[in-house]
Amino acid sequence: MRTPPRYSYNPPPSGSNWLENLRPLVSEPTAYITFAAGIGLALFLLTYQDFSISRYGANILVLLIAFPIHELSHAIVADRLGDPTPRQNGRITLNPFAQLNLVGSLLMVFVGLGWAYVPISPRYLRPNPRTGHMIVAIAGPIANLVLAFLCAILWHAALPALQLAGSLAMAEYIRRTLFFFAYINLALFFFNLVPIAPLDGFTVLKGLLPYNLAYRLESMQRYGMLLFLAIFFVAPLLGLPILDWLIFRPAQSIASFLFFGS
Repeated sequence: MRTPPRYSYNPPPSGSNWLENLRPLVSEPTAYITFAAGIGLALFLLTYQDFSISRYGANILVLLIAFPIHELSHAIVADRLGDPTPRQNGRITLNPFAQLNLVGSLLMVFVGLGWAYVPISPRYLRPNPRTGHMIVAIAGPIANLVLAFLCAILWHAALPALQLAGSLAMAEYIRRTLFFFAYINLALFFFNLVPIAPLDGFTVLKGLLPYNLAYRLESMQRYGMLLFLAIFFVAPLLGLPILDWLIFRPAQSIASFLFFGS
């Protein structure tokens, strides 16, 4: 009987966390003061009607809330499924800065496209590396989806009190902030589920496919970055609105439904 091919995983890339370089500002307990200051700056920037300024506020909110919760979800699920790697790397923590990468964070703030990373070792995961890695991968996008729903719930809970107080300007500011944050989290949900390496959707797809197909897909991971660049950067230059089809339109539709019912 022919032995099936061994399913392999590339080891997580090594690299120091930026906590080591900026420890005075982002280590506990100072980290929570830095976090509060960052949130305050983001909310202040969001008061500007000029999008060229307010977008930095939105980017900071994503960096300080959406990214850390996304990565913390990966870390907690991996820890529960038997992988000691996130805990050994200090990622099972409420400190949001522990989940962030310096270069990815700077790009997120100033460009609007960045990343964060939690080291995972799939070989430790239960019930097996392929299924366990899929469960860990889906945890991050689900966390973003939950954040979007929480924003909508908070808005609908606060709306009666705001209407009673007659604070229309405050109500509009809160609505705009919560709506945009929900929209960004929904966009992150759809973006991360695109089945192209290095996105979470690639790992989810590997877990759903039959063993032999998953093994073949794993061998294509080396071309993942080329596909990523082609779809997310080259296609828009050629007039193909793939980002709108896959990410922004679904995110806009669901956010509008959650906040306005249409």
